[in-house]
Amino acid sequence: MSRVCILCVTLLTCAALLLTVVVLEHIQELKAQLASLEQTTARLRSQLHSTQLQHGSEHVQWQESVDALLDGHRHWNWNLLVRDLLQPFGYVNEQMLEGAVRACFDNGTMYCTRLQVSQGRLYVTDYRAIFFDRHYAPSRVMPLLDLLRRHPDLPDVDLVVAAVDEPRIKTLVHRKWWTRTCKRWPGEGGLGGGGKRGELPPPLFSSTINRAHLDLPWLDFSFFMPRRDHKLRTPPWSVLHPKMVRESASVRWEDKIELAMHTGNTMSPFRQKVVAAAKKRPDTMLVNELFIGDHNKIKKTCHELGLERKGGYQAHKCYMTFTEQCSYKYLLNSASIGYANKFKYLLLCGSVVIYVQDGMSHKEFYEHGLLPGVHYVSVPTANDVPAMVEMLRRNDSYARAVAQAGRARMSALDSAEASKFLAELLTGYSKLQTFKVRPHPGSARIDCEDDLWRHYARETWFLGKYLMRDNATCIHPIRPSASLGPPGWGGAYNGSKVRCVASHDLLPHAQPDACKKYTRWLGGTSFAPWDAFPSAHPEDRTRWRDI
Repeated sequence: MSRVCILCVTLLTCAALLLTVVVLEHIQELKAQLASLEQTTARLRSQLHSTQLQHGSEHVQWQESVDALLDGHRHWNWNLLVRDLLQPFGYVNEQMLEGAVRACFDNGTMYCTRLQVSQGRLYVTDYRAIFFDRHYAPSRVMPLLDLLRRHPDLPDVDLVVAAVDEPRIKTLVHRKWWTRTCKRWPGEGGLGGGGKRGELPPPLFSSTINRAHLDLPWLDFSFFMPRRDHKLRTPPWSVLHPKMVRESASVRWEDKIELAMHTGNTMSPFRQKVVAAAKKRPDTMLVNELFIGDHNKIKKTCHELGLERKGGYQAHKCYMTFTEQCSYKYLLNSASIGYANKFKYLLLCGSVVIYVQDGMSHKEFYEHGLLPGVHYVSVPTANDVPAMVEMLRRNDSYARAVAQAGRARMSALDSAEASKFLAELLTGYSKLQTFKVRPHPGSARIDCEDDLWRHYARETWFLGKYLMRDNATCIHPIRPSASLGPPGWGGAYNGSKVRCVASHDLLPHAQPDACKKYTRWLGGTSFAPWDAFPSAHPEDRTRWRDI
């Protein structure tokens, strides 16, 4: 090999060695950089984890604070409310109860009864139970029946329950009304035109109350709707309350539609104003008109028809499920004809309830434990709703706080809590009584819900539609092995019926001749005098005790 070739090979070998050394040094440098990066990454991961733990802890603490605040809304102080309610009465005597019974016959009273608890037993004497409203007559007695089942140690009480839309014992300070009040209940000082000497205003129990009346609150019939299908379709509170609490929790605040919504009838003049406001400002309001008669005609929901986000006014096109109603951020509570009892349902939605004051002069018992601006918001008239919606949109965190507080407050008012209120009220009431409670000789004893359905039935088909036959509501528990049969079928029913004079409006413009003699169309009806057990008329061939 020539010297030149040997030299070339040597140079190439040296170059290769030199390149190898350079590459190895570069690799070492890269390894060092990689190790440094791994250390930095580990440090950053540690810092990130620490930050996440800190933020997570802060979030947990924030959520715990929110839960604690909401928990404060879940407790009711019935003792304080009851003290205020009973304050107008220094005592309750038998003469005052006789005055309450006379008030039962005021024109327009659809239901009025005397309820007596004596030694843990319930006795009913009906003075008004209009025949076409029998589907909901048991709902007026069920609050006390349920109370005795839950609180068997309830003291003896004697009370008159009107349970109609509006309070009756007016004490409004007005030239016309005050004169009427003094004539009717003249007290010890004089003899009035319609009252007796010494007579005082009676403690009549009504579904709603206000400060211009002396009525005491009774649970509205919607708390104890029939457990079977009925024309209003609303389930009893014991069923609907937990269902709405559960379903409303599934609707996220961020997904709610930012309209103030009303669905239902709009026949009252106050709701017609709501309709007018919605037509004028469809960007803020939606009124979906729906009547009871529409239930069997309208088959699709507003969501199914794509009408739930369309503001303004729409009539008889679609209905909304409770969950769909809860999909609105703002819900309207406005005055109906008589009294609207939907406030409690709206509050359960977790939406802001906008309470339109115009026409809303009466309240249910629980409303006295709610605060405007905290559990709901209030506006004077329907025309003020759009401005309120705009304010709530601008202050979404406040709106959400009101919605959550209202829902928390009402979620605590289950059937057991409502019964606690009534127990507190009647215990306080019993202490005002100046007499020993003795069952009225013309009363009927009631132990179970089915006793009420049998008592109020005029036709046999009525029993087939509403009897429960489960005895789950009985005051005195029935042994599982007990053999049930007539006449009580586990309850206390013994053939009683509502008296004809309590079933019909006998005024000249109504049915003045309805009770002159028994006819078949009267069905299960009693003609017994007030001081005798109200058995069915002898000409009624139906064997009511055996059904």
